[in-house]
Amino acid sequence: MPTPPRPAKVVYVIGAGLSAGLEFPTISNLLYRLWPRLVSAGHADGIAEIIRFHHPRFDPAKPKTFPNIETLLSEMQANAALFDASRPATGGFTPEELERRQTNLLFGLATWFHELKAKALSTPPAWLAELVQAMRREEAEVISFNWDLVLDELLFGDDLDSGSYALGPARPGPRLIKPHGSLNWYGEEDARRLPDHKRFRLSGSGSDAVYAFRPYRAPLSRRHRYMPIIVPPVYAKTFDREPSRSLWREAVAVLGTATEVRFLGYSLPDADFHARFILRCGFHNQTSGAISPGGGRLPATGPARVTIVDPSRKAHIRIRAAVGRRCHSHRDTIKEWIDGGGLR
Repeated sequence: MPTPPRPAKVVYVIGAGLSAGLEFPTISNLLYRLWPRLVSAGHADGIAEIIRFHHPRFDPAKPKTFPNIETLLSEMQANAALFDASRPATGGFTPEELERRQTNLLFGLATWFHELKAKALSTPPAWLAELVQAMRREEAEVISFNWDLVLDELLFGDDLDSGSYALGPARPGPRLIKPHGSLNWYGEEDARRLPDHKRFRLSGSGSDAVYAFRPYRAPLSRRHRYMPIIVPPVYAKTFDREPSRSLWREAVAVLGTATEVRFLGYSLPDADFHARFILRCGFHNQTSGAISPGGGRLPATGPARVTIVDPSRKAHIRIRAAVGRRCHSHRDTIKEWIDGGGLR
């Protein structure tokens, strides 16, 4: 059972803009930048075959022919859903082969993100250090839609536990809520291979248990490939397993009692209907009161001050629509906003 939500004051909603400021890829250029790694791993030819089926003009030598990673994975999802309905027989290409190639793609991405995190934190930029200090000082609730472990390592260090992820007993200091999963979260089948002192349980039990790996890197093994629990960037996302449901519920709870909400580098993509719904629930609860266990509504805490930081004009339009009222908009990168005194 999730712990009762504690009253939130400052809530950060973090998107890919934070990672992009640390040289992580964006959705639009991710596949192109990942491609050399897929070639080195021997997975590029199989994935290229799928890309060319959906995008006949695809040519790895021409950057502009690479599809958006969210589009490609959504197309692969549709391929899997309609596999049997689209042909009278399986043929030479099986559903298992499609799943294997998708796993190769996501595993290559996860491995690369670990390396990018290590590089970014070898000499953390001043703006990032200032942001983390503010989150600690404010004991903020941080809702992050990123998988990487940048904030995890900087916020918690050796003190990482289930409470850090809002999935255990309440603890002093900030909490990091990750509804799209994390690169150090593993299901029971993978986690049982990890040493006991390097893992801790996040949720569930038995075969449904989910564990976190305590070192901020991928588990090392010559024979086994550890696939983290992450929600792929597809248009039709699914959240049918824990801890996703508990985390969405916690996100609504902290948004609904916030006094200030800061959107940093989060664009609220048009296709992200789940996040838009959760945001609407949280901001609605600020003025109408959260739903109590008995079915009524608790006293409303009032509208929060909302700040949006993102260079894209469209991001501001989408977030303002979800919030439903005036916001303080800054068409800056996170670095520019912090360097200009945004946290002071």
